[in-house]
Amino acid sequence: MWEWVNTWDGQGGIWLVFDTERNTEDQLIAQYSLIPTPLSFFGKKYIAGKTENCMSHPDIRGKGIYFPHEKKYFEEAKNRFKIFITTTGNVAKGTPGRIREKLGYCAFDDWISYRVLIKSQLPSDDLIPMFPSFIAKNQMLGKILAYFFSILLRGIPQPPNFISANQLKIFNDVDVPISQIEDLWERNKSRYGITVDRSALYLNWRLKENPYHNHIFLCYYDNDKLIGYVVLVLELNTFHIIDIFANGKKKQIFRNLLNAVRKYAFQKGIVQVKCNTIKRSKFLVSVLKSAGFFNMGGLLNEYCRKKPIKPKQLFIYISEEIDIKRNLWNNESWYLTDLVKEGRPYSVRRKV
Repeated sequence: MWEWVNTWDGQGGIWLVFDTERNTEDQLIAQYSLIPTPLSFFGKKYIAGKTENCMSHPDIRGKGIYFPHEKKYFEEAKNRFKIFITTTGNVAKGTPGRIREKLGYCAFDDWISYRVLIKSQLPSDDLIPMFPSFIAKNQMLGKILAYFFSILLRGIPQPPNFISANQLKIFNDVDVPISQIEDLWERNKSRYGITVDRSALYLNWRLKENPYHNHIFLCYYDNDKLIGYVVLVLELNTFHIIDIFANGKKKQIFRNLLNAVRKYAFQKGIVQVKCNTIKRSKFLVSVLKSAGFFNMGGLLNEYCRKKPIKPKQLFIYISEEIDIKRNLWNNESWYLTDLVKEGRPYSVRRKV
C-alpha cells in the first residue's frame, strides 16, 4: 500500500491483466506499474514514472501478450509523466531493458557499488560475495583472491576524526529535521544537475514512512546551519548509504561526511559501508574514491576484463516536451544515489 496507493503524489500507476479462464487463484498474468518519482532538472521539477515490479506469468512469456499491454498503458501514462525510468533493466536476462528500448527508452547507465571495509578481521569466505560474478563463480580463484585480500585488511586503521562532536548530529526517522534537509536542497538544487528532488513531501514518504527500513541520519552543521547529511540503512552488518548531499557540492564536505560514517560504523562494530551510484557520472565516484571507498569489480576489471559495454541497468525516456537547453543525455549531469530506488530491503541471503 505504501509504495503504490499512498505515495507522496497520490496513487501510483498499476495496470493488470487477468485470464478468467485460469484457476480463480491464478488469474493474474501480467502487471505494468509505475511509481511517481520527482526529478530535478537543473532546479526545475518534473515527475517521472519509475517502473517497479513489472512482470508476466511464466505461462504467457514469449506469446506476445505482455508487450502490447505495457505499450498501451505507457502511452496512457505519458499524460501524467514526461520522464520514465527503469533502474533494473538487466534482470530476467535483460528482458526489461529490451522492452523499454522498443518503447523508445535509451540505455543510459549502470549502477556501481563502492565500499569501504571497517572490520579488519574478516574471514576470507565473507569476501568472496564482494567479488564480481565471474570471479565468485570460480571457486579456486575466489578463494585465492579472498585469502590475499583478507591479509591486506589487517592493516585497516581506526578512521580519523574530521568533524567535531558538536558539528555532527545523529537522528532517526522520528526526530530527523526534514525541513532543514529540504532547505539545504532548495539552496543547492541547481548545482546538482539532474537528480532526485529532495522536497520534504518526497523525503517524508520515501524515508520516514518507509515500512521496510529504519534510517539513520548523520547531519553535519556549521554554526547550527545544516551543510550536509548522509542517510544510512543497516542491513546484514552493512551500512548502506541511501543518500548523501553537501552544501555547494563541496568535495571536502562530502569527504568529511564519509569519514564520519566510517567512524560511526567503527564504533558500532559494522563490517562495511556501501554506496551505490551510476558508473558514468564521475563526481560521486571521485568523492568516494578520495574517501577510501573502492569498487572490487573496477579494480579487477582493469586487469581481467573486456572493454566497457552498452549499459544494461538504467534506462531513461525523456519526452520532447521537456524544454531545457542543456544536454540531458550527458551522464556527467546526473547525480543519482539509492534515494531514486524503491526502498525495499537489499538482500536476505548475503553474509556481508
